[in-house]
Amino acid sequence: MPSAAPFLATASVPAKVRYINAEWRGNPESPRIGSKESRRANTAYQNVEVHDARPRIAAGEIGLDKTGFTLTSNKTACIDFRDDAAIKRDYLPEMRDLVCRLTGASAAYHYSHLVRTETPVDFNDGYARFVHCDYNVRRIEEMSQTVLRDHGIEPKEGQKYAWFNTWQPFDNPAINNPLTFIDAGTLPREDVIDYYYTGRNRDSLVAAPVYNPEHRWCYFPEMTTEEVIVLKQMDQRPDHVVYCPHTSFDNPLVGDDAPPRRSIETRIVAVFDAHSGA
Repeated sequence: MPSAAPFLATASVPAKVRYINAEWRGNPESPRIGSKESRRANTAYQNVEVHDARPRIAAGEIGLDKTGFTLTSNKTACIDFRDDAAIKRDYLPEMRDLVCRLTGASAAYHYSHLVRTETPVDFNDGYARFVHCDYNVRRIEEMSQTVLRDHGIEPKEGQKYAWFNTWQPFDNPAINNPLTFIDAGTLPREDVIDYYYTGRNRDSLVAAPVYNPEHRWCYFPEMTTEEVIVLKQMDQRPDHVVYCPHTSFDNPLVGDDAPPRRSIETRIVAVFDAHSGA
């Protein structure tokens, strides 16, 4: 396995990330993004500092209901992330169990997964190139109950739902195009607006933030293939972090000989029963 260069582990790195244009804040209409052309028309680069979150993990400052993200380990039994059957058989159960352990959920069900490499099939499979959330909390009840029924489970009265994204490199450490995310403690709720994802003939209501210089950007440099990021996608429970917007970024400290980033992400619905107190 290639190893990351030691100089990558710096306190912060400068980066450019695309945000949805501020003109959409307060606009009765919402942007629609589902192609390179619509992304360029509705977003613009902002200069940010991306901070190494590993010291904050060690200090106990990171957590799904503190920052909206965390880092943990997973030595997977899946030996081929290009084999959809192997992913469903071996990897998805690992991620469901991981989400339950981290959150105390009574159950978890997968919604989808996506493998990204240096050779995407189309816009939708490429590395994320603008700041976004995967979903919109206004749709959480409807979407969660649909997922449960797709798994043969009838929703119960009083259940609450939260959605999580897991993100794990495979083949190589995540050096090129690593994932970066906003510390939810620096994300005012009013910064998050609606937009519509229109890729692959969809027209889905989702959410994304507009730029605010107070947003604190974080990442985990030199992620190994046995490390997993877990991000909050949406959460309907009172007094819990709702969103953790994210994107990938070009790390200016990475050399031309760094291996390509290959990663798998899953989208998991966590269920909290009324009696759990969560």
